[in-house]
Amino acid sequence: MLAALGLFLVIEVVGLLAAPLAALVLGRLPGAGLGFSKVLGLLLITWVIWMTASLHIVGYGVPLIVGVLVLFAVVSVLVALRLHSLGTRLAGEGRKSKRLLRLALPLDDPVRRRLFWGGEAVFAVVYALGALLASFAPDVWNTEKPMDMGFINAINQSGSFPPHDPWMSGESLNYYYFGHVVLAWPIKLLGLAPDAGYLLSWGVLMGLTAITVYAFAGTLWAAGREALGARAPRGGPVAAGLVAAALVAILGNLAGVKAWIKAADPPKDYAWFDPSRVIPDTINEFPSFSFLLGDLHAHVLALPFTVLALGFALQIALRGPRGDVVWRAVLEALVIGLSLGALYAINSWSYPVAAGILAASVVTWIRSDAEHRKGYPLVWLALVILASFILILPFILNFDPEARGIGFVHVRRPFGKWLGDMTLIYGILAWPLAAAFAARWWDSPNRWRWLGGGLAAGVVVGVLLAGDNLTGAMVVAVAMAVAIGAALSRELTAPARFLWILIAGGAALLLIPELLYLKDAFDGSPLFRMNTVFKAGYQAFLLLGLAAGCALPWAAVWLRRRAVWAPWAAVAAILILLGLVYPYAGSYARTGGFANSPSLDGLKWLKSRSPGDPGAIDWLRANAPGDSVVLEAFGDDYSAFGHGRISTFTGLATVIGWAGHELQWQHDPGTRSADVQTLYTTPDAATARPLLDRYGIRYVVFGPIEQTTYGDAGVAKWDELGRKVYSAEGTTVWDLKAPS
Repeated sequence: MLAALGLFLVIEVVGLLAAPLAALVLGRLPGAGLGFSKVLGLLLITWVIWMTASLHIVGYGVPLIVGVLVLFAVVSVLVALRLHSLGTRLAGEGRKSKRLLRLALPLDDPVRRRLFWGGEAVFAVVYALGALLASFAPDVWNTEKPMDMGFINAINQSGSFPPHDPWMSGESLNYYYFGHVVLAWPIKLLGLAPDAGYLLSWGVLMGLTAITVYAFAGTLWAAGREALGARAPRGGPVAAGLVAAALVAILGNLAGVKAWIKAADPPKDYAWFDPSRVIPDTINEFPSFSFLLGDLHAHVLALPFTVLALGFALQIALRGPRGDVVWRAVLEALVIGLSLGALYAINSWSYPVAAGILAASVVTWIRSDAEHRKGYPLVWLALVILASFILILPFILNFDPEARGIGFVHVRRPFGKWLGDMTLIYGILAWPLAAAFAARWWDSPNRWRWLGGGLAAGVVVGVLLAGDNLTGAMVVAVAMAVAIGAALSRELTAPARFLWILIAGGAALLLIPELLYLKDAFDGSPLFRMNTVFKAGYQAFLLLGLAAGCALPWAAVWLRRRAVWAPWAAVAAILILLGLVYPYAGSYARTGGFANSPSLDGLKWLKSRSPGDPGAIDWLRANAPGDSVVLEAFGDDYSAFGHGRISTFTGLATVIGWAGHELQWQHDPGTRSADVQTLYTTPDAATARPLLDRYGIRYVVFGPIEQTTYGDAGVAKWDELGRKVYSAEGTTVWDLKAPS
């Protein structure tokens, strides 16, 4: 309980300290961007910590973290005082001053308080629910949890960045790890047990995603309502934000309903994993599944930071690139550049999406008014993109991407099956967006001609493309073209144009995997486009979910006739209720019906199999230097027995952990697995010494997993080579550098 409260307070303090800075760089938005303050604060603090340690200015540790927090607090207070001073002057003698109007926050922002306090409630509730869910499924093992746990611990064991690779001694981490740094430093600051910190971070990530989606959708709809004026329907930005947060972060898909129907006795036998595997040989995750699974993986860590970057893009679409006050313009551009660049270091797939939305926002701003400058926004965009790379240069210089080119997709689903797949994955989101397309068609002066000609052309082209199963791609391409046309239309308001940018971006992300794929380790196998469908589809779900959340209130304007609006709204309500099937049944099945008492002990699974291992892990965390190498048994990736558990939960490097992952990270394991076997099985200390020296091994662990994997023929030599420093319940640790 205290650990959960402590982490919550850290995030709250960061958010409150960042609120003045959010107002400074996002103050041109309705609500002044205060709902983004938590994510913005975490981004800025983490970046300063990371850059300082990457440049070896100060070693990574608690003193650096505390120092950065103090610096951040001082800057925040100064900014708050400056904004307060400007506001006071504007309220007094400066109402007619153009300079004050540009610098101060608007005095008449009716949604600022509502969005801010609503966001605080959203974060607190979702964080509590996320942490509670994690406590009912506390085992930090299986799927990618060991990898993510290992990353966080390796970061907290490292004195500089990039951190060492916990699963291959002598190598640095070759993966996008910045998001793990965001979670690692609060755990280190509070001194939390890594497994408890992992489980609570699960709740933090859910809360951050919910609050940023809430803030984004509420802000966009507030701008939309303002543009609609007297035509604005009932339902304010708080309601729009809540609905969008539910659509993106909580609700499931229609595949979750299908799983319920297929179950014999739901929710007891509900197959909660299946809705994430709709298209054969691919992955079709969505945020609700990710939060139920509990992997703190890169694509999930990127969610709140992607929405933050989209928030900046929204400000550009509404107000344009800042160019009136030089220092504010430079600061805003640098923070936008950082929000983009950080995405490359958190989840590289998210970078082109956010950068593309930002570029589209600049283009629509230029086109919206003939009087807008054209040269400056384009130069501004180029400089922001350049800054996005410069600000994360240490990461770029040390990162070797896995992708090795682009290939053309040669295997697709027939149109009928493709349509079924899309309905199961995106059907709930598609219904609100269908209202936008219907309104776009209805407002066209040649709507019947477009409908007749479009249907005829669609049938002809669809038949021609059916042989290559490209009909689905054609449908998405048409939707994307319509969305692009709407986004470029000067007849629409700026908020409506940005809504269409989101729709166009989501459609583009669905189209790409039908035509192209990024070559990776699975190239040449039936899984050749698995990661492309996975990562592009995940981003599409986010963009379409954000658009759908705002489209719901907008639909009351688009579908003006009650005969149309009422049945449409009824279907929308039914779909939202169906979306609740997955979080209800999935959480029940995932936790075994909430049968066990809640716990933050993420090593329960290990205690039942190797009762002495958790104690060995605690001893190593407390006594071993962070750059030590520990010897433990080698086993398969995703080992159900716990191979790699010592390096995972201590963050210390081992000779070889999950070799399949290392290959994906461009590391060749070579003979390491055979060398580990030799070290454990040989009874001869002289045979072991050269291998111990080669890998710089200081600690040796021998527990039930090593006993089962290698036997005990080589155990006696460890007393000759080092000193026994821990022994309990079948697990022993030797320190090879300690005097015997």
